[in-house]
Amino acid sequence: MPTAARQVTEILSPAILISVLLILQPLLTPGVTWPQAIVSFAFVTGIPYVVLLWMKQRGKITDHHIGVRQQRAPVLVMAGISTVIGAGLLFALEAPTGLFSEIGAIFLGLVVCLLANLVWKLSVHSAVATYVSLALLAPLAPVGPALALAVAAAVAWSRIQLKDHTPTQVLAGQFVGCAVYAVALALP
Repeated sequence: MPTAARQVTEILSPAILISVLLILQPLLTPGVTWPQAIVSFAFVTGIPYVVLLWMKQRGKITDHHIGVRQQRAPVLVMAGISTVIGAGLLFALEAPTGLFSEIGAIFLGLVVCLLANLVWKLSVHSAVATYVSLALLAPLAPVGPALALAVAAAVAWSRIQLKDHTPTQVLAGQFVGCAVYAVALALP
């Protein structure tokens, strides 16, 4: 039977959270169409996740959470390339600036996590959970910020409980998520 920590880690994984954020863009960002949201989902999380599962099946990575820090760089680079290709397609589809701002913030978080993970094991789960929960819940005043904090705290707890990260690695991930969210607020 799966533990609560494992369930939280799986349900609130980066691929799921970012997928939800992108699929909901027509409801969150003026002018975004459902086809544009589907293209953003496909290139930002869908294709990279399918490639990740293929890499796991082929023995290139040990697990779908990429627990071995040294295995993270190729996966994050591949996700970045897919994101850039998707952004080019969205440009051709004349997607609104707001969608590019969201994808740009996600890309920034990807780059920061990539650079950090070249030398240290930062919690990508915590970074993404913090960013996405703030992006989705913080605008829902007055309870939204508290809900965002609860989601980020639950993911942090799960990563520490499973011994996948130290408290410092989780806090660093949360800091990255907050910093990327602050940058996203400044984007058009």
